[in-house]
Amino acid sequence: MSLLSINQVSYAYGTTEVLSDISFTINQGEIVGLLGLSGSGKTTLLKILSGLSPMKTGSYTLEDKPVYLSGKRSKALPTELGVVFQQFNLFMHLTVVDNLALPYRLRSKKSKAVCREEALNVLASLGLRDQADKYPHECSGGQQQRIAIGRALILKPQVLLIDEPTSSLDQENTQVIVEILKDLHRTGLTLVLITHDMPFAQALCERVIELRDGKIAADVPATAYFDSLKDA
Repeated sequence: MSLLSINQVSYAYGTTEVLSDISFTINQGEIVGLLGLSGSGKTTLLKILSGLSPMKTGSYTLEDKPVYLSGKRSKALPTELGVVFQQFNLFMHLTVVDNLALPYRLRSKKSKAVCREEALNVLASLGLRDQADKYPHECSGGQQQRIAIGRALILKPQVLLIDEPTSSLDQENTQVIVEILKDLHRTGLTLVLITHDMPFAQALCERVIELRDGKIAADVPATAYFDSLKDA
C-alpha cells in the first residue's frame, strides 16, 4: 500500500534549481535509503519530507493526504511522520525521560504520570531505562541517537525518517542502531534513511533511491544497487 508519495517536485534557491522533477512512492513497511553525495539535493529533499520547506511545484502526500496546503504544512504531517535529525535536537534542559514524555503529553493530553510511564517503556525497549533521569549531555552520542529515535517513536508515526543516523557513531554504536532499526521494521514501521554511509545502507535497505545533481539517478532494489557498485 502506498504510504508516502512525491510527485514532480522541483525546488530552487533563487535561480539555482536544486531538485528537478523528483517523483517516487514509498510503500508501507519498506526500508528505503535516500543516498547521494554532498550537493545532490538530499538536504533539500529532507526539508521537504520533514515539513520544513514547502516545495514550489509538485505534490507530496502521506496516506493520500496532502502534506502542504496553500503553501503551509498541514496538520497531518506530525501525526504520520516521525523525524530524527542528524544533530538529534534534544531538549538539553530536560531529562531523558522528559524528552519523550513532554511531546507525548502535548499530543495525547494524558496525565504526567501516564506519559512518564509510556516514555519509560519506550526507553526500556531501546536499552535506555537506566538513563531516564540523566540529562542528554550526560549520555554518549550513541545513547543520544537512541533517545532521539525514542522521542519520534513515542508519537507512534507511520513513517520514521532518519537523517544521517551514523554520522557521529563508532562501529559498535552503528551496529546497535542497525539492530534497533531492524527490530522496528519487524513491527511494520516504514523507514526512510538519508545517509552517505554505504555499509550502513547495505545492512538495512531493501530499496535505494539515489539523488545526483537534484535528479533521481536510480530507484532500484538495494541488492541490485550495491551489486552495480561492485561492477563499477
